[in-house]
Amino acid sequence: MTTTARQLDLFEGSTCLDPQSLLDRLNAHASRSVTLRLTDNRVSMAWIDFGGKGPIRVSLDEQYLWAPRAVIDALCGYLKSQRKSDWQVVAAYARQVPERPKTVTPPRLRSRGKVYDLKVLRDEVNRDCFGGAVKCHIGWGRGGTPRRRQRRSIRFGSWHAATHTVRVHPALDSEAVPRAFVRYIVFHEMLHVVVPTEKRNGRHIHHTRQFHALEKRYPGYEQMKHEATRLLHTLKG
Repeated sequence: MTTTARQLDLFEGSTCLDPQSLLDRLNAHASRSVTLRLTDNRVSMAWIDFGGKGPIRVSLDEQYLWAPRAVIDALCGYLKSQRKSDWQVVAAYARQVPERPKTVTPPRLRSRGKVYDLKVLRDEVNRDCFGGAVKCHIGWGRGGTPRRRQRRSIRFGSWHAATHTVRVHPALDSEAVPRAFVRYIVFHEMLHVVVPTEKRNGRHIHHTRQFHALEKRYPGYEQMKHEATRLLHTLKG
């Protein structure tokens, strides 16, 4: 299977667009030419100006690059006919994205381990699965030893939205751990960049239905889950 095929299979049913592709799609459906400005503005995530005889001006928060296909279809429909129902779909997506946490300086992390270089794996996963569109820091975490009398548990990786950082448990930097498994953990954490956390009944849901659906399209997903169970019984925290 080629890299391109893997990427298309992964995002089937979801939208992962670069800015130019999104602009091209909007222009293909709008009643007249469109200009697009991407922002980092959670106060006004979607703004459209039809005024004047010039181009339609569209301003979107960058999170719309990862919006589901139905949202992009509704946006295209609104640019063509200004139907209220289409705009409601576009606006609803903005409401489901939680407030972006205050950005803080990312920590200095060691990415090159004794066995695996996480930056190499990050760049590989980004190219193969995300079309090079995901930006994040990555490094080995500090690890930790499980307390006595507690069930052994290792958190293989974590995503920190405030610092835009992926951490991987240092126990995975071992020749006893397959490279394919470390790569999968890197993918899992990077997927959090793509799929926003949902706020539901006052709770933040990190592993949403969309998240699980995309994760299951990862090549060898079932094998990686079995590998995770095996490693939990063999690795030291």
